[in-house]
Amino acid sequence: MKKINIPLIIVLATSFLVVSCKKTFIERTPFDSLTPDQALKDDQGLSSAVNGAYANLRAVALYGRDFPIIGDLMADNTYVEKKNSGRYLIQYNYTMASSDGIALEMWQAAYRGIMEANRIIDATVDDAGAGPIKAEAYAIRALLYFKLINLYAKPYTDNPDALGVPLIVHYDPFVLPARNSVKEVYTQIVSDLTTALQTPPTFVNSSRFSKYSIEGLLAKVYLYMGDLQNAQSMAVDVIKNSGFTLVTAGSYDAYWANPGYRSDKVETMFEIDADAINNNGFDDYAGMYDNGYDDIYASSQLYDLYSSSDVRKSVMEAGTTKSGSAAFIVTKFPNAGNADRDNIKVLRLSEVYLIAAEASLPTNVTDAQNFLNTLMLQRDPSFPGYASTGSALQNDIVNERRKELAFEGDRFFDLNRLKLAIVRGSNPGAIPATGFMTIPYPTDKRINPIPQVEILANPNIAGQQNPGY
Repeated sequence: MKKINIPLIIVLATSFLVVSCKKTFIERTPFDSLTPDQALKDDQGLSSAVNGAYANLRAVALYGRDFPIIGDLMADNTYVEKKNSGRYLIQYNYTMASSDGIALEMWQAAYRGIMEANRIIDATVDDAGAGPIKAEAYAIRALLYFKLINLYAKPYTDNPDALGVPLIVHYDPFVLPARNSVKEVYTQIVSDLTTALQTPPTFVNSSRFSKYSIEGLLAKVYLYMGDLQNAQSMAVDVIKNSGFTLVTAGSYDAYWANPGYRSDKVETMFEIDADAINNNGFDDYAGMYDNGYDDIYASSQLYDLYSSSDVRKSVMEAGTTKSGSAAFIVTKFPNAGNADRDNIKVLRLSEVYLIAAEASLPTNVTDAQNFLNTLMLQRDPSFPGYASTGSALQNDIVNERRKELAFEGDRFFDLNRLKLAIVRGSNPGAIPATGFMTIPYPTDKRINPIPQVEILANPNIAGQQNPGY
């Protein structure tokens, strides 16, 4: 089906069209329909709205597929095989143009989610129950801006004064925003998360933001800003006080086999729920690897990083691509073919340990080693532990991030924030990536284009396209 490209201004204006028309018989409010203002007048309305905001995160253009797939495919963890369905070829080959459909879909879906969060935040409900619900909306908005700024702008660690993405913090269907700076966007993200921590939701299960998942996300944001002191402080507080525990080596396979959310505080701090009713069907991100399109495979270079005693090696199986080439099949998300599909992991305690290790390193090598080795004890029980220091330990931490978070969409953004070259290896069944087996930093195409329809629709952003597009 041909997709119709709609600019952000139209997305915002039409998102509530059904409840805002003012013509003829449509003036009459149906007995089972409410305007947004009516719907958001009490805690029940806010709660319903925030459920919708969570559901939006599951969109194929967001965490439902594009975010996690691109984060590994545009780096060095995965590749597209020759007999494929035509998806993500442009991203893998770094041939994006300003008219790229995936860049547009991610942009629109993220701003749609931001708009939904804005509605909740702006609602004039101020009773005791509203605070935690609004805190969830602040966290969702922060999460989406965090993804947008890393997709469409230079890393904070490169140039905080560079052009970022437009900040829209109140619902306004007629806004024509220019791009804010990277620093301004990160300042808003930090503000949203610290605001959320003033009235944090109580932990119920991993499918909702709560105090320590918000704090863990804030630690990650600080890490991406290069603010290691605050990143370390947030991460250590989560580790010491949250009550969350790492999944053990013996439970690792069962952990990934479980399609449901968790209420036991084991490993998963925040994930997006995909159950038997609410899921993306055949378009689920896990199906890109196995039990679906089966287009994408783990690189042999990634597979070879794991020792034989590392439990994480179990989520890759030796096999063949659809066209018959030897390959390693990603089985980390084994429920792609089931009715109850895999939830989408956004933040795990293991990453918080890795953040604590990286952020501790400049001032306390012992702490950095301890945080890293605590995780390694549950991943590779035969490993004696890291004793490296300085830049060698930094490299070890980055490599463990690659191994721990593989296929969860972080590798590309880690390489960008660290300003490291992407070095891909050869895999026999991969489509050619001519000229893009090594992608140095900086390279223009390591940043997505501002969608062309936005450039055409908004005169304030018309002269603010990213270089190379």
